Amino acid sequence: MASFAVWPVFLTQLGDAWGLSNTEVGWVNGAYFVGYVLATPVLVGLTDTVDAKRIFIGGALATCIGSAGFAMFAEGFWSASLTWGLVGAGLAGTYMPGLQILNARLDGEQRIKAVPFYTSCFGFGTGGSFYLNGHLLEYFDHHVAAWAGAVGSFLAAAAIALLVAGVTPERDPAGPARRHPLDLRPAFRKPQAMSYILAYFAHTFELFAYRGWSFALFAFLGASVSMSLSTITTLVSLLTVTGMAASIIGARYCLRYGRHRVISLVGMSSAVMALICAMLLEGPVWLALAFLWIYNIFIMLDSGALTAGTVAAADQHDRGALLAVHSMVGFTGGALGGPAVGLMLDIGGGADSMHSWFLALLVMGAGSALVGIIQAAFWWRQRQNDRLAGQSEL
Repeated sequence: MASFAVWPVFLTQLGDAWGLSNTEVGWVNGAYFVGYVLATPVLVGLTDTVDAKRIFIGGALATCIGSAGFAMFAEGFWSASLTWGLVGAGLAGTYMPGLQILNARLDGEQRIKAVPFYTSCFGFGTGGSFYLNGHLLEYFDHHVAAWAGAVGSFLAAAAIALLVAGVTPERDPAGPARRHPLDLRPAFRKPQAMSYILAYFAHTFELFAYRGWSFALFAFLGASVSMSLSTITTLVSLLTVTGMAASIIGARYCLRYGRHRVISLVGMSSAVMALICAMLLEGPVWLALAFLWIYNIFIMLDSGALTAGTVAAADQHDRGALLAVHSMVGFTGGALGGPAVGLMLDIGGGADSMHSWFLALLVMGAGSALVGIIQAAFWWRQRQNDRLAGQSEL
């Protein structure tokens, strides 16, 4: 994950140097997730028939090549988008295939417990990436940062190759000998799984809109009190890491009180928190930053729970298909989140306008509002089905 924050950290510097609008800056960020979405059906779908270890190694090497390409060739919108998109495609070969490495090596109960820890470590990795790249911004340029990301990806590939034993994926004894990796129909036959997948779309829209622009937002707020770049880097890094704990806590509450109910309440609460943050932007800087931190915690509360819900709804032989759709639909939201914020910044008067960031936070919060609506609808449907089942037994 070392390369993850290269663009979010360097976007204001490179956007000015390359003469990009905020919308174009957002689309370069979105290219990362476009690459992810395009690669996901093949790379994640293959994990049902090919050992995920092999997919992970290939994905990590693709990220390595994309990061190196960004360092050597990125000099404008299209070159940055293409190389950054390859980095995102590499993530498609590591994120869910990494989860599949665990799924193939753990039993049912261990698997469900491990998912929130795995997905929350995504936040740990992004936090470390923000910390690394924030300090590189202070002393070096984006070339050094991209090369550091390339080295990190290469080391990840080497670690999996050397430390993880290979396994043969299980197949459904009652089903066909081999499902085509692009056959994603099993996901659409499971309404329970689709409820989490659709909510994940809205969640990642908000999450990656926030992560993609948080460094720029914190820098904008910090400028009014002459906050150092080092302090901003530390704040953003710690913010993403605390999301790791929030994801685990949210998943545990879901197991205790019901996944649909908890996620719907978290979604609505997160939308309210986005509105509060937008209203506090013109207040004391430390108060605004504190609430932005709390907002990040609310965003992350349902992150692991949504993925765990999809895993729980899957069977061993089609888990790759469900996770492929989960990632593909979800990260489509991530691809749209960054450009949506950039568009709001352009409409509102630029990244130096308080009104622009007010609009940006409202757009981010819309993602959580949609999560709440989707999960509330399925929660209500589940309760209705349970009531009808109870009446039929009587």
